[in-house]
Amino acid sequence: MEANLLGFSKARNLILMVGAGVSAGKPSALPGWKPLNAAIFHALAQRLQAGISGRIDFEQLESLVENERNFNRFPPDYQAQLIHEMCGERYFQALQALDVDTFNAAHASIAALAQAGAIRAIVTTNFDRLIERALEQRQIPFEVVYDESGFAHLSERLSQNTLTALPIIKIHGCVSAHLSMIDTLKQRKLGRSRQLTDCLKALHSSYWMYLGFSAADLETDPDYLGLITNANNGPGATYIAFPGHPALGAGAQQLMDAYGDRGQVVVAEVASHLTALCQQLGAEPPQSIPAETELGRAQFQTRLKKWADQLSTSAAGLGCAAILEAIGQGEAAVRILDRLVRKEIYDERDTPDFQALQLHYGRLGASWGRFINVPDLHGAASNASVEAVQSLFRLQETEWGFPALGWCTLMLLWMGEGSQASAIADWVIGGHLKGSWNAPQPRSSEAIVDAWLAAAQVYIMTQRPSGADAIEATAGAIFELAVKCGDVVRIARVRAIQLLNLSASTEQVIMRAEGYEQDFAEAKRVGDIYAQAIRSLAIGRWLVGNGRQLYSATESAESRAHLALSHLDQAMVELDQLGMDPWLLYGLLQKIKLFADLQQFDAAQAGIDHMLASLDRFPILASHTYEVIGQILFMQHNPAAADAFREARAAAIENGLPGHVTALDWYLDQMTE
Repeated sequence: MEANLLGFSKARNLILMVGAGVSAGKPSALPGWKPLNAAIFHALAQRLQAGISGRIDFEQLESLVENERNFNRFPPDYQAQLIHEMCGERYFQALQALDVDTFNAAHASIAALAQAGAIRAIVTTNFDRLIERALEQRQIPFEVVYDESGFAHLSERLSQNTLTALPIIKIHGCVSAHLSMIDTLKQRKLGRSRQLTDCLKALHSSYWMYLGFSAADLETDPDYLGLITNANNGPGATYIAFPGHPALGAGAQQLMDAYGDRGQVVVAEVASHLTALCQQLGAEPPQSIPAETELGRAQFQTRLKKWADQLSTSAAGLGCAAILEAIGQGEAAVRILDRLVRKEIYDERDTPDFQALQLHYGRLGASWGRFINVPDLHGAASNASVEAVQSLFRLQETEWGFPALGWCTLMLLWMGEGSQASAIADWVIGGHLKGSWNAPQPRSSEAIVDAWLAAAQVYIMTQRPSGADAIEATAGAIFELAVKCGDVVRIARVRAIQLLNLSASTEQVIMRAEGYEQDFAEAKRVGDIYAQAIRSLAIGRWLVGNGRQLYSATESAESRAHLALSHLDQAMVELDQLGMDPWLLYGLLQKIKLFADLQQFDAAQAGIDHMLASLDRFPILASHTYEVIGQILFMQHNPAAADAFREARAAAIENGLPGHVTALDWYLDQMTE
């Protein structure tokens, strides 16, 4: 037994830091962080399956999500954020399924150690009440704190040493009060309250013992709860590593490295190690608890199913689609939304959940472009095309009016209505500059960020006069708004759109991208590929254009071309995964330019043929396509270039792109000189 651990225990100055691993042992058998998220997604999928006719291969979809988790590309707190955004506080009600009755030997051993008087306080990340149940069985007085007022009151009494019961500090909240629970990435990014920090600071002079605690939060937030500060300055700690998986995770290793030689890592079962400590203290050991069954897991699963059954089919579909979109399965996500909006759940029409369903169906199907002008078997607009567009229009007079109108600007752009799209984009950008909007009003900061992202894309595609300056003028405030939300994905998307805005400029785009690397890394860590795709598109476009001269002088033209091709290929793979068809085609236009520069005219012509065949779907790309044709003909000194530029100009006028008309006039002037 470690001398420091034993000494501080005898002095009644031991802090137990209890993580999810303690509740994982039988018979409680509660799931850890990742298995809990897998169980919640499974419950959503089962609820959705029960609410629709026919079948969707959810087994395959769950396998895709699980694969992302196994490669640490889809952390649990990001899934929690997505479901919370779709289902609101109902997400935290799902976590109340952890409120089971059966504790295990680890909880019993904690209670035995508490009865021996060794523990000053228990700090736990767990939502469940199994420690409390074990203490109640031994009739040990305790008090539970899980909110700001509780933390503040306990902090005061800790500093005055006036405790009358064993404190249990639930840093992530408790199942008894679902709104107290902290589980989403946004919540973690925004940090915990000063009251909690002060409460824990009062415990830093004690010896800490970490039980079933992965310390994964330190990977997201190195300053999480001041644990590293405590480790640097505290008297020491013992970390109990699970025998079945003794290797420490990155967070746990960081934590114990901070303790240096004052920290001990012990590979042992929690219950057996605490029992041995009780014996060293001469205390009564815990009673043996049979561990053959998983009574707690069965109770958890029953409660979780009951939670899911109470959700609307719309809410279950929203949750599933959000998760699939987040792992890059945009096609699967929009297909689920399409089926629900067009073919199912008529009894939920006009409910808030169904309206949210319409919003995200319109966003993915129309604003991202997947269902824009997709023909049916007879060549007419398919039902999906019509309904995705109408979904956004139908929300204009509802509480979803602001985000629906914000996404309409991109939808109208892809439909070739550049003037209408620009008018809405002006309203969005103008609202940012003024700090207020005429009706409709935004319901959240996230909606404001999303509307800006859509408007900025319109400015970029239409080459709006002074549009680039307007984007830069508002980007800083939008970035700060995303930071205040704690939203790492929107933060990265703002940065990506900034780069795309600069991709036609003389700015050193690659250097700017390097300056944003930490923002992109955070989004990449949670599995988001949207920002990565736009970032790669921006760099590729820049290298094809002004970057040819501005990029490193030590690089040959061929190496610059290969670098551009690499970025464009990566962008197009990810844009295809997301179903962002118009930007996918825009990426192809950049590749066509690159093929022409490399004298690979057969490849360029194949790309042009594909673009021309796609203009019925996306007429807004017509002027850009004919412009590229004109540029290639101009390179070849072919007088037909003038006809291509004139056709591009006519398309720009027809589709409401006055800024592009100006650029095309320059080419025509060059042809007449």
